[in-house]
Amino acid sequence: MRGQARDWGKPKTCTIIFKQGKWYASITVDCVPTRPQTDTGAVGLDFGTHHAIADSNGNVIENPRFVKVAQTKINQIAKTSRRKRPPSRGMKASRRWRKASESVAKIQSLVARQRQDWQHKVSTQIVSCNSLVATEKLNLKGMTRKSKGKRKRQKSGLNRSLLDVGIGNLKELIKYKITEAGGFYIEIPTVKVKPSQTCPNCGHQKKKTLAQRVHHCSECGYQCDRDVAAAMVMLNYARGQELSSTDASESTSTGVRKLQASYSNEASETASSAESG
Repeated sequence: MRGQARDWGKPKTCTIIFKQGKWYASITVDCVPTRPQTDTGAVGLDFGTHHAIADSNGNVIENPRFVKVAQTKINQIAKTSRRKRPPSRGMKASRRWRKASESVAKIQSLVARQRQDWQHKVSTQIVSCNSLVATEKLNLKGMTRKSKGKRKRQKSGLNRSLLDVGIGNLKELIKYKITEAGGFYIEIPTVKVKPSQTCPNCGHQKKKTLAQRVHHCSECGYQCDRDVAAAMVMLNYARGQELSSTDASESTSTGVRKLQASYSNEASETASSAESG
């Protein structure tokens, strides 16, 4: 038996599963969960393909690329299985073809477990140091949709990178873990805030291409990694006030005030138009 329950109680259900040639037992228990309280930190998170996660403190977590590593082995097995007899109408697959298919399934199952283990470790690390996590609201279904026009190969590679990180599941893990620990999880509306186009120092907005990996503001001259800058903007918006850092410069405070003032003006204009209508 592997693993140990964090909180034990009275067993209620037990589900037996046979998967990839192995038996698994999933047991649910009735208990009162106890979770340690989070630290007092606050962080903004930007998810992507170049870096898996970039936070507002300047830390970067690289993409583990589990699928890319395993793809070489899968391609080798697929190359040999093409010379085997696949299942067809009225004919069973050959024993060697089934064996090759089982080998591919085992590799894919290993990749899934590696990704899940990595996601739990990363989410626990983030939650243990922060009581406020701000990230972007993403349309993952639209982001990973197949391309119907040109550059299908580039789009499929982008989709694999997004799915390899498992952004959706990673966000859910962070959300439920920080909520259990008494913290706050906030998703920022990217259409309104535009974190990748906004300077975290002065609030100036300018469009960037995906090839521009460094944020360099033409107004105040502030420069940092593009993903880190986006994470800082999300944290500034989530806080709704000036950065509490004691060593924050006057230019940074002015930039945050300008950024928050622009959001307040947009909200006021929306409310006024609704009342007049």
